[in-house]
Amino acid sequence: MRESSFMFQFEGASRIELVKTEVRIAGIARTHSCIRGKTAGAYVTYGSFQWTSGVRGVCAAFLRFLLSEEGDAVDFCLVGGKGSLAASLDYALSKGPAWLGEMFGSGIGGNQLARRIFKITNPNRKRPGPVAISVNKNVVSAEQVQIYWDNKLVTDAAQLYALLMGIEAQGVEGGDKGDQRVAVLSDIANL
Repeated sequence: MRESSFMFQFEGASRIELVKTEVRIAGIARTHSCIRGKTAGAYVTYGSFQWTSGVRGVCAAFLRFLLSEEGDAVDFCLVGGKGSLAASLDYALSKGPAWLGEMFGSGIGGNQLARRIFKITNPNRKRPGPVAISVNKNVVSAEQVQIYWDNKLVTDAAQLYALLMGIEAQGVEGGDKGDQRVAVLSDIANL
């Protein structure tokens, strides 16, 4: 039986964006490949996703997970209230949009496997306070996750942190906080 694996491919320097994913879940024969765009276009067997706040939330959650496995410098939970990446990912997990199914697959009965991959505290913010989301360590191990940035495998914690900061700086709207992001990236590059 194949082991689960999660590959995320990012591109960009001044604006980091996810461009491709490949997810294999143990016990499921199909690899779920997704490419960024409204449709998969020439990649006829792929799914697709747009660079939305929900997708940025997925990326931030996985990067936080990897960094938390390296040490305790980064909180492993993606936490936030209304208008945050955590709230956007929480909303996506509750609504089950097509891109989540195409990215992570579906189990018997059509239930999206993303709901097993992420753990949520205060889903749909039903009580006061923020929502917190983490990658489920009972389902995913750090060794199963591969991050590529501009076609290079990233294993260095400083580069993973730079990716996280670049993605989180974009926020929910995808607004440009470029000066702050570029400063963080250049600080980390000088480590």
